[in-house]
Amino acid sequence: MRRLVASVFAICVTVLIGSGALAQQPASPPPPYGPSITIEQAKKVAAAALVEAKKTPYDYAFAIVNPSGNLVYFEKTDDVLTASINIAIGKAQTSATLKRPSKALFDQMETGHPYVATLYPGIVAAAGGVPIMVDGKIIGAIGVSGSPTGLIDARAAEAGAAALK
Repeated sequence: MRRLVASVFAICVTVLIGSGALAQQPASPPPPYGPSITIEQAKKVAAAALVEAKKTPYDYAFAIVNPSGNLVYFEKTDDVLTASINIAIGKAQTSATLKRPSKALFDQMETGHPYVATLYPGIVAAAGGVPIMVDGKIIGAIGVSGSPTGLIDARAAEAGAAALK
């Protein structure tokens, strides 16, 4: 009986240690930056995001930035909240400069890692910012703001980013 208990205990410890080691594996590195998005590409991204956004009753702001986070193109609907303008730009800048969707920062804050808000000034830890990829490289990012939740904004941003795939 002692051997059975010892064997079961050893197996449980091995599984726990093994799963902990898997959980601590480093994430794959983010994709590299590519050439900056062109104005023509940015307009195509914004147009696709607008098509998706029109499926909702909200007004939106769309910001497209280059890999450095500098604004390349901006568009908005007529009655968008004034605050949404800077929020859209911030989401795009956050996504481009950190090479990930802005929702990833929101998720980190929600799981008890508020330090992400101190990474740099102007960070926007809300869904709605998405990197724009071409040939496996980040050429910019889109930020969308205007709906009551970033998750709705993210749908339009993802549709915009997908326009160049």
